[in-house]
Amino acid sequence: MNLNKFNQVFPKEEGIFPYIYLANMCIPLFFMLREPTETLYPGLLLLLIFVIVYRQIFWSSKFLILFVVVELVITLVLSYFYDPLYLYIVFVFSYLMTRLQWKWLYWLCGSYAIFSLILIYQTVFPDHLILIVSFLPPVFGGAILPFIMKASLRYKELNEDLKRVAEELRIKSEEKERLEESKKRMLADLSHDLKTPMTTIQGYSKALYDNFVEDEEQRRRYLKYIYDKSIRVTDLIDELFIFSKLDNPDSLINKQEQDLCEFLRQLIVEFYEMFAEKEMELNIEIPSKRIVYSFDQKLFYRAISNILENTIKYNPLQTNVFISLKESKDLLVIEIGDDGTGIREDLAETLFEPFVRGDKSRMNDGGTGLGLAITRKIVQKHNGRVYVDTNPTRGSTNFIIELPI
Repeated sequence: MNLNKFNQVFPKEEGIFPYIYLANMCIPLFFMLREPTETLYPGLLLLLIFVIVYRQIFWSSKFLILFVVVELVITLVLSYFYDPLYLYIVFVFSYLMTRLQWKWLYWLCGSYAIFSLILIYQTVFPDHLILIVSFLPPVFGGAILPFIMKASLRYKELNEDLKRVAEELRIKSEEKERLEESKKRMLADLSHDLKTPMTTIQGYSKALYDNFVEDEEQRRRYLKYIYDKSIRVTDLIDELFIFSKLDNPDSLINKQEQDLCEFLRQLIVEFYEMFAEKEMELNIEIPSKRIVYSFDQKLFYRAISNILENTIKYNPLQTNVFISLKESKDLLVIEIGDDGTGIREDLAETLFEPFVRGDKSRMNDGGTGLGLAITRKIVQKHNGRVYVDTNPTRGSTNFIIELPI
């Protein structure tokens, strides 16, 4: 309850600082109460106005300059008509002056310093020169406030810059470690994926070379195994070459302005028979109008076809497939989804990494494990991004490609 009452005086976001500075008003109030009756009440009225203005600043920030000027005038009036030591009140509202724009801060602090020096000259000089030392802190402090603030802000900026640089170095170090680990894992997976078909090729070719196979049908079957495994090795090497080429930041792509809608329609037609073989139903939402976009047709064909091939390969018969192209203010969005097997959330996060497959049981399915990694590289080359939504509004899995307009 008490905190709520306090918050009615000053906003909760301000913390305890307003109360600390306002408590300093007890000192000028103590000296004011020692004044004779004829000067006491006007002085108390000025202090009351000062406190009200001080409080209103926190609730009426648009009148900040006006209120600070009022505080400055009251301070100078009290110092001139009562005692120059009232100049110390400047330390009460200097906390508020730091909110001003730089130009107003310079003007007010400069004006305060000039009027304070004039006041001291008229009230102290030349009879009480020793008292000038007492007035140096408020006059000097009020005059150099902008410079103190600038130094403080500069120090804060330098401190934040150092923190940002340290954080960037930490992120880069972690990224470097992650890349090194990824390369090690990629080499291990690559050696495994190459070793398996090569072992098969060596075994069958040795059996044929040593004439262990006499049956012609079995001989032809062995030759078919060798041929199939050699095709797999060739595909893997080709995919690895493309992936390495795309991974090079200096590699260029051949962008040309083309109708993206017509491109997608032609691509889907090429895959239509493959969808028909698995009795998959296509739901296509592609605008009838032309949407001209600058892209590399050959690479983009590979990016989309990798997703379509996975959709066909890893889903059961009669799966519904959704393909759409949508245009927003600053994005083109291609969505390829289905209501098939689905992908686990944890696997979706790493699905675009090299040699990652959506199911561990598919390690020997004939795929290279580089298809979606290549898709991501191609989309990134077009300044876009690709990700998987495992909880789409329809279906179970949705591959989303976002391209900036």
